Amino acid sequence: MSTRVLVAIDRTGLSQLVLDSLSAQMQPNRTEILLLQVVEPLIFLVPSEMSPGYAPEMVERQREMLDEAKSMLSQAAEMLRTAGFAVNSRVVEGEIKEGIITVAAEWKADIIVVTSHARTGVSKFLHRSVAQDVVRRAPCSVLVLKEVVRKKAA
Repeated sequence: MSTRVLVAIDRTGLSQLVLDSLSAQMQPNRTEILLLQVVEPLIFLVPSEMSPGYAPEMVERQREMLDEAKSMLSQAAEMLRTAGFAVNSRVVEGEIKEGIITVAAEWKADIIVVTSHARTGVSKFLHRSVAQDVVRRAPCSVLVLKEVVRKKAA
């Protein structure tokens, strides 16, 4: 029986941390991985063409974001396949926390892997914590990998 691991990949550059951790902690022949990237849609309260500030290039920008997500997942999937893992990938549009939780429930994940950016102070206040909300609401266990923070020399 294999362990189903949902890996939430984002655009912050911490994907390598996740890939390294999976390679070190999981057995490829006993692990099924679903790489997921959730792309938040450009939100309008009325049809986009009627929204204040609408510009036709916004539709193109959303398409670019989805293409970028697919490309990033493709690269990550190839690295994991090279390490021997069975990997699939999926890009969904939606609110990030909801997307992760919904896909984990639908796919019946045994564990979700997310990253934490180790923000503190005002930065933590201004940026929402996806990891914290996923831990609180997930339908399964969650592994939170923390970004290594290097202190600058004085």
